[in-house]
Amino acid sequence: MEQALVFASIVLGIGVAFELENLNRVLRSKMVKWHWAQPLFALFVLLTIISYWWAAARNSEGSITLAQFLPIMLALILLVLLAAVSLPDKVDEKGVDLAQYYQDNCRYQWILMSLFFWSVNFRWFAEVWQQGLPFLNFVSVVATDVIAGLLIVAMIFIKRWWMIAIAYCILALGPIVWLGRSLG
Repeated sequence: MEQALVFASIVLGIGVAFELENLNRVLRSKMVKWHWAQPLFALFVLLTIISYWWAAARNSEGSITLAQFLPIMLALILLVLLAAVSLPDKVDEKGVDLAQYYQDNCRYQWILMSLFFWSVNFRWFAEVWQQGLPFLNFVSVVATDVIAGLLIVAMIFIKRWWMIAIAYCILALGPIVWLGRSLG
């Protein structure tokens, strides 16, 4: 698993580099019309990358097969794509409106986030199911994650800013919980 962790670290480092390069570009431009939604999405992606890497580093004992690594690779690819879209990769002479950027890219970025979320959580759901818990106990263990995943899917379709704001407030609990689990 140590080699897989090194590989994952490199791939996720590339994703963080994309995000930081785009952040630098946006911060340095005088042609950016700021809006809260896209920078919050970028922060959500960064915290997701950190949480995923931290969990992988914590669980890096033993060896894994190529078949076990392929779902991890899928998650890594999705995280790099998320990092790349989290902020505009260019600001031309007309500038960029981050509200418009969000509206133009929200479907793509939330589909990617949904694919990432469900790919990671289906494996976790399977692990919890294999513990042989009674069905209602299983549901109680996975319910908050299922609700978060359904909210992420809903974000693909939500266009009204007030609904986006409420969804972000709810989704903000996820990275806080993930970081709490990882740091604890």
